[in-house]
Amino acid sequence: MSLNLQSHTISQRKSLKLKGTKTSVTKNQILISTGIVSLDAVLDGGIPIGTVALVEEENYGRNADLITKHFIAEGVVSDHSILIADVERKPEATANDLPKPIQEDSFQPTDIVAEDFKIAWRYSQNPMYDSKPYHTSISFGHTFDMSAKIPVNELQNIRYWPADKSQGTSYSELLEHINTIITKNGFSTKIPVEKRNVLRITISNLFSPIWDSNDMNVVTFLYKLRILVRSSYATCLITTQAHVIDDVTKCRIEHFVDSVLIFKPMELSSCADYNGKLIIGKLASFNTFLYEPLSVDWATKLTRKKLCIEVKLHLPPCLNTEDDNENIHTKQLSCASTTSVLSF
Repeated sequence: MSLNLQSHTISQRKSLKLKGTKTSVTKNQILISTGIVSLDAVLDGGIPIGTVALVEEENYGRNADLITKHFIAEGVVSDHSILIADVERKPEATANDLPKPIQEDSFQPTDIVAEDFKIAWRYSQNPMYDSKPYHTSISFGHTFDMSAKIPVNELQNIRYWPADKSQGTSYSELLEHINTIITKNGFSTKIPVEKRNVLRITISNLFSPIWDSNDMNVVTFLYKLRILVRSSYATCLITTQAHVIDDVTKCRIEHFVDSVLIFKPMELSSCADYNGKLIIGKLASFNTFLYEPLSVDWATKLTRKKLCIEVKLHLPPCLNTEDDNENIHTKQLSCASTTSVLSF
């Protein structure tokens, strides 16, 4: 009976209209926003519900931490339930430093019609809207200002782990805590409820030496976490420092997650305006054969107010010197003056 119930609720999940989500036409999946519009575009619309995304940071960069804060802030604006897990610092400190959403008052109807409205005159009685591309969706994806913070009194539906010093820092305890939240609060697809909501889970500094891995290692934790999230209305975002993980463990960790984003420092002097580069290591591919992004290398630009993914990185063109250009020009002239030896 439970198998039939699970199959029924999973099929119904595609037709649900959850706040702060949208349905991908190409993948037939429900997506949630990362809180960074340019990153959503790189990820083909957003992060699918029921997946685990891994963000790897090299050389103590800030991008992974900023993505986590935007991911949480987007959940606050969308009234999603949130679980913040961090063993290196207090989870409350992350919640108190969330960027504030920018109020966009565009996309409002107006009755102002131009007098010389001669083309398509039959639409002159219809209200006019702002047609800017970033206003095409009202409830999905927001723009945030990192120079301003969300007031603490506006933070709702946020849980923290560990909540106090009495709780341990083992992978097994965190997995049991996530399982309890999903089961008792109606996020599981196996339990029918009247009103559904989305659960956003953030796990910071995975594989840190502070984690207790005596009863469960990180690979087993990710394997069980992926199974748990797959049958729920939850999405998990994990961040880690790449330099603390050995190559073998890193390969196994990337295998048991759905998406992998790697942030590296920018080493090219010609790209001084960018603070780093984003490499797409892996993207969620269930319900579809394969999604091929436009590029796997992107540049990240950090300003005082926002973080954005701007351009694709590629090798610069091979430019010839002036001498080479003169030789090529001479060859072209000489070739143009010669006659063909072939006669027909």
